[in-house]
Amino acid sequence: MRDWFTVDKDGLAKVLGRRGKAFAMLELIQNAWDAPGATQVEVTLKPAARGRTLLIVEDNAPNGFSDLAHAYTLFKESNKKADPTKRGRFDVGEKLVLALCDCARICTTRGTLMFDQAGRRELPEKRDQGSLIRCVVRMTKAEMEEALAWTRKLLPPAGILTRVNGESIAARPPMAAFQARLQTEKSNAAGFLRRVERQTEVKLHEPLPGEPAMLYEMGIPIVQTGDKWHYDVAQKIPLTLDREGVAPSFLRDLRLAVFNHMHQQIKAEDINSPWIEQVVAEKDCTPGAVKSYLDRRFSEKRVAYDPSDPEANKLAVSKGYTVVTGSMMSSGAWKNSKSAQAILPAGQVTPSPKPYSPEGPPLNLFKEITLEMREVEQHAMVIAREVLKREISVTFANDAAWPFSATYGPGRLTFNVGRLGRKWFSLAHNRKGINALLIHEFGHEYSSDHLSEDYHNALCRIGADLVEMAARQELRRTLQSPTRERP
Repeated sequence: MRDWFTVDKDGLAKVLGRRGKAFAMLELIQNAWDAPGATQVEVTLKPAARGRTLLIVEDNAPNGFSDLAHAYTLFKESNKKADPTKRGRFDVGEKLVLALCDCARICTTRGTLMFDQAGRRELPEKRDQGSLIRCVVRMTKAEMEEALAWTRKLLPPAGILTRVNGESIAARPPMAAFQARLQTEKSNAAGFLRRVERQTEVKLHEPLPGEPAMLYEMGIPIVQTGDKWHYDVAQKIPLTLDREGVAPSFLRDLRLAVFNHMHQQIKAEDINSPWIEQVVAEKDCTPGAVKSYLDRRFSEKRVAYDPSDPEANKLAVSKGYTVVTGSMMSSGAWKNSKSAQAILPAGQVTPSPKPYSPEGPPLNLFKEITLEMREVEQHAMVIAREVLKREISVTFANDAAWPFSATYGPGRLTFNVGRLGRKWFSLAHNRKGINALLIHEFGHEYSSDHLSEDYHNALCRIGADLVEMAARQELRRTLQSPTRERP
């Protein structure tokens, strides 16, 4: 009976060649790592004839290949399909490598296979342990150098010494590790691969200088992510057949798990990264992670823009808060921020004073007016008469929960003794502080908007008028002095 399919080796090589030939070496290395009991993997990559490279991968696994037919049968049922912690899944690794070779030799404990221009033949030669794959690959010197560069990105498993051209690949201990529930691929009872979720370990590694952050599948680099760290997932990752792409849903879930576990290590300069902008809007982003995001992006002093209290927004700015408007975050990020109570409306944090408006609460008046408070009252009335050209009334409130030291409405000044304290009312010891507060409040005679040019100009005029007032008072004292020499 004829087989249903015939695979054109050269045609397959052309299809595979578009993604670079370094993957051929990585396919063999990952299979060597997966060999049960392997503790050492030796890789040789050296120039051969012109436009050709010698590739050798050898391991010391006790049993070698379980079945020689796996070396040349595409999509043969793989014993790795049911184990998410093994790297292979389609049993195509060696076959993809062979498609790029002029000749190859696979020697293992079950025997030896030879591939050359004459075809495939089996030889009786056997190894005592492990497997050795020796290939002459159609790979230029530049492609060989690229492949060698990829070996420097490998994260060898613990307990497996991996050497390339005699040099050990340095161990790269993770900077962090945690458990996460992520998608993987596992065969069902009928042998079909299905995507399932399972708990697995994720290790994070700092990229070396000039090294782009990548997604790894059990130590094998898969794709660049452009994120902050390398992600090494300790199980099969849902990939395309050519291993070039990863399922977007998987990468999203992985990034979310990373951010939830590592948000305190994210620096302010990284907070606007696209991957963080993506995951902070996900419904499973934790309240702690959301708060860290807001702290680093907007500072800990932040409020949400409050359309119901426009003056509160301006008060927030004047007090050093960042006012976060709707367009500054995605709808998902806003939803998570409010759910975590990580950002409050300006009207709740810096509410505008409303003691004179109909909706304002009644004032709790201070009843034990001291002599010092009466002196400050007279002082304020004199200044108002001088710089505002009007008479005012002065009220003393007593409400420590009311978030204002004083307020000024048309012709009415209110001091909040509950916030200022009785000792504040001392012209002898606090004249400068008293005058500063009066300048601030009297500026509202001309504008209620703390950020407006009118308010700024009013403060300047009041300050100038007070200087003139003090100069005139000093002149009068000088003229009235009995020790003044007369001409």
